[in-house]
Amino acid sequence: MIKLPHGGFVSRMRLYLAEMYPIPARLVIAGLLYLGFASLLQRIHHIEASFVSRYTLIGVWSVFSLLLILRLMDELKDLDVDRELFCDRPVPSGRVLETDIVTSLVVVMVLFVAANLSVGPALWVALVVLGYALLMFRYFFIPDILRKYLLLNLATHNPIIPIMFIYVVILFSVEQGLVVRRLAWLYSLLAIALYWAPSFAWEIARKIRASEEETAYVTYSQILGRRGAVLTAGGAQTLALAIGLYLYRTLELSGFFAVILLLGYGIVVWGHARFLLNPNPMTSKLRPFAEGYMFAIFAASLLEHVIGRGSLMF
Repeated sequence: MIKLPHGGFVSRMRLYLAEMYPIPARLVIAGLLYLGFASLLQRIHHIEASFVSRYTLIGVWSVFSLLLILRLMDELKDLDVDRELFCDRPVPSGRVLETDIVTSLVVVMVLFVAANLSVGPALWVALVVLGYALLMFRYFFIPDILRKYLLLNLATHNPIIPIMFIYVVILFSVEQGLVVRRLAWLYSLLAIALYWAPSFAWEIARKIRASEEETAYVTYSQILGRRGAVLTAGGAQTLALAIGLYLYRTLELSGFFAVILLLGYGIVVWGHARFLLNPNPMTSKLRPFAEGYMFAIFAASLLEHVIGRGSLMF
């Protein structure tokens, strides 16, 4: 049943955000992501510096707003599918207007750019990230092809994550006064891969279903098969573990870092095994395991700054 929108723009968007992008939780995620990655960059470049600076605020806001931009874009891109398959969501149900999403998208993009006006070269990378997001929004001008082939859609859309982390690397270099070409790029790219791989796995895991759950909504378990989809997600998570343990050894990180990664990986493997051995609608919920592993990596990087050095420098 279609419900009529109620209240003004602010009320409707408050309802939308509460259901689709809860701000407190997303701010925590953005903070963990940015601070964890920045702390790893500090260790790579042998820098001890405070986390509290305007660059921190810009970085956390940029990550938060970029993820919100992607969420709002997806809302508009997937509206026809949502109306057919997920009609209870705020926009398909009519509780939030499509124009509310468009207005919010424009406002957040303007605020994203405005926050980066004073960060030198990082501004240009921020514009590249936003430009790539806009290409995603337009399905790279081949919508019929990308809507039809989910794996091709994944290949063209998922690179937004490493591009975002390149932005963070450049912002870090501006904050620390480092020359971009003299950054430790090999280790920085490994750090990007460490954060990208579990994000890729999350994208796969959230579209895995047991056979009785499959509908017209295209999932990776339909395309790759149940085992193939799980092995794809698990392979990316295994890659993240291997990179994390390599950084643990070469950067001489604390054992605490390795233990968190191993525990998070063990829980993920248990979730995968449970589903493969007994596939059903209950065991198919692999998204929480994938999210937990991502948070484990974020937390391990950030807490390494505390335990590995003995104190968090504020």
